[in-house]
Amino acid sequence: MAAVERQLVVAVEGTAAIGPYWSTIVADYVEKIMRNFCASELPGQKLAGAPPELALVVFHTHGPYSAFGVQCSGWTKDTDAFLSWLLGISFSGGGFSEASTCEGLAEALTILQGSPNTTTQSHQNHEAQKHCILVTASNPYPLPTPVYRLPTQSVDHKENIESSKEPSIADAETVAKSFAQCSVSLSVISPKQVPTLKAIYNAGKRNPRAADPSVDHAKNPHFLVLLSENFMEARTALSRPLPGNMAPNQTITKMDTAPAVTMSGPTSNANSSG
Repeated sequence: MAAVERQLVVAVEGTAAIGPYWSTIVADYVEKIMRNFCASELPGQKLAGAPPELALVVFHTHGPYSAFGVQCSGWTKDTDAFLSWLLGISFSGGGFSEASTCEGLAEALTILQGSPNTTTQSHQNHEAQKHCILVTASNPYPLPTPVYRLPTQSVDHKENIESSKEPSIADAETVAKSFAQCSVSLSVISPKQVPTLKAIYNAGKRNPRAADPSVDHAKNPHFLVLLSENFMEARTALSRPLPGNMAPNQTITKMDTAPAVTMSGPTSNANSSG
């Protein structure tokens, strides 16, 4: 019996809009979720098979001042290495431009689904646990834009997954709907209450009627934190304190002096894919 695949992609807006909040977002949310997801055992549940895999996607903005469109790391099973990637992001630019959220989500979904050949021959393990956390503070670019290799999956025939070789024209909500079709959970964390992000989260829900899980907002009452009903590790991580977790800000560095994002392992620029 094949080991259960467990993968998590964190898709982060790399503009200055996130910079001031990043140490809080990592310490209070992303690190807790990641460590709980990668725990060898959860209460009452034995986790067999290979350790979970983690990957990072960084997206920027549309417009002439954008340093890049989308960058992505390779996969890692090393939680400390992944944390160093998160803390190594350099946040700059953005201004009044909308974020390339659509392209960032499309890249995250593409790497979670694997290459088209792999996906079509292996009938997508129904037990696979694949999750994405979108971290952004800006409105997404509102107009449909070309995204490559966007996977789609038939709701009636779950084994029928196709990855388009031609660019699809889509906006962020359309891409979010593909998450639900491909059985990938989508959660959203934002330091601001941005209505368009709530719409993206709702578009990505596999069960539109599912109630949004409650999150402890005592420390950051103005944050928008929407966790997928299918990402149990995230919900448990943020609903109670984890024993043995590091003290807040213990390993957080000042982001204004952080180097540009460095990712050990293969990196790619989504804009160069044709």
